[in-house]
Amino acid sequence: MSHVPDTQEALVAESHRQIQQAWRYFARALPGGGVLEQDGLLLTDARSPLAFMNAAFLTTLASDEDDLQRRIEAAAAHFRRHGLPWVFMPAEDLVAEPLRDRLDALTAAAGLHFMMPMTGMVAPALQAPARPLPTLEYRAVTDEATRRAVADINGEGYAMPGDLMHAATGVEPLWVDMVGVVGYVDGEAVSTASVTPVDQTAYVCLVATRPGHQGKGYADAVMRRALADARREWGVQRTVLHATPAGRPVYARMGYADTNLFRVYVAA
Repeated sequence: MSHVPDTQEALVAESHRQIQQAWRYFARALPGGGVLEQDGLLLTDARSPLAFMNAAFLTTLASDEDDLQRRIEAAAAHFRRHGLPWVFMPAEDLVAEPLRDRLDALTAAAGLHFMMPMTGMVAPALQAPARPLPTLEYRAVTDEATRRAVADINGEGYAMPGDLMHAATGVEPLWVDMVGVVGYVDGEAVSTASVTPVDQTAYVCLVATRPGHQGKGYADAVMRRALADARREWGVQRTVLHATPAGRPVYARMGYADTNLFRVYVAA
């Protein structure tokens, strides 16, 4: 059994490990993708047309402005060299406190623009639903049609081109060690969630609901089904995710608690 973190410091370390391991998995699963670690940086280079799959993370504290700018430029140079869109996802706790208020300006100098915050969250086990779950038809992600549904729903939910999403989520090797569920209403795919195991913990990702169907409890329902599938598949119950501002209240109602804050910047 893995050690369950019991201090805030350990929870933050788990949040870093989970997101970095998940993105390593994505990068290595996609054709031509790989991982590079250098001087306080982790680069998960999926060779994907979808920026979110090509990511740079801080792995140690950026202690001063020169140090931070050096790492940002090293990441930018790597992805420019390969002509790839990319995102920079620094955790605030790995940026020295005096630099945090200036992080947007420092990243802008490298052609990066603030996209959104993401909050690390953890739940040892889910709380019971606060209201009855909606009725959905659930289909496991096992074929081209369900992989396409994952891409389309995430594309609409996060305002990203569906074809770029499909180039990432439609690749069959991505699903070797990941379970996904798509929820349908009257034959229409409306919501989806996926889970991959990281350190005997269920890492939740690719959660989205079509805009016209949001606010109906569908994300809660498909997440619970995906996590139940993950428990049957791998025996994992503890669950970690990184939430957008829209998703965070949903996850809090399910029993997730905040651990740390990331910022997401996207290259122009």
